[in-house]
Amino acid sequence: MSAGDIYGKTALGLLEVGNRKMKLVPRLRTMLILIDGHQPAFILQEEAGKLGAPDDFLGQLLGMRLIEKIGSAISQESMAADKQSNQPVAAVDEFTRFRAAKDLMNITVVDALGIRAFFFTLKLERAGNLADLRELVDPYRDAIAKGSGAEEARVFTERLNSMLR
Repeated sequence: MSAGDIYGKTALGLLEVGNRKMKLVPRLRTMLILIDGHQPAFILQEEAGKLGAPDDFLGQLLGMRLIEKIGSAISQESMAADKQSNQPVAAVDEFTRFRAAKDLMNITVVDALGIRAFFFTLKLERAGNLADLRELVDPYRDAIAKGSGAEEARVFTERLNSMLR
């Protein structure tokens, strides 16, 4: 495993995020949620350190076939540059960012609060663009902190803010 490797969830990993059948330990599950196919391993390792996740979380998730290597930071950057030069409409990118950020918020707040996340998820469903999601960042951070602690809330909020830029 290289620090620049990029990992994405497999179909089994996506199912696990939704249904929790494997009953992963909480910090390992958190790291599975954070793996998005865009962040290199070294960033994931930094986040894992902040959250107290096992140092070998990537190996564990790979061993369970919940994630797979999909590239490296260098190849992702060159692919992004190619896409940017060929893509005429920026709105597609904004919509993709909106959906990814909204999905992250929904999954993580439900994971942290369970059924108590109901009212927040109602607000989230009313969000229709990135500006609406930006308005929910503070309530999101508070909800995650209430359910999972301040450090996890900080890591998730940092990730969310990077998605909303």
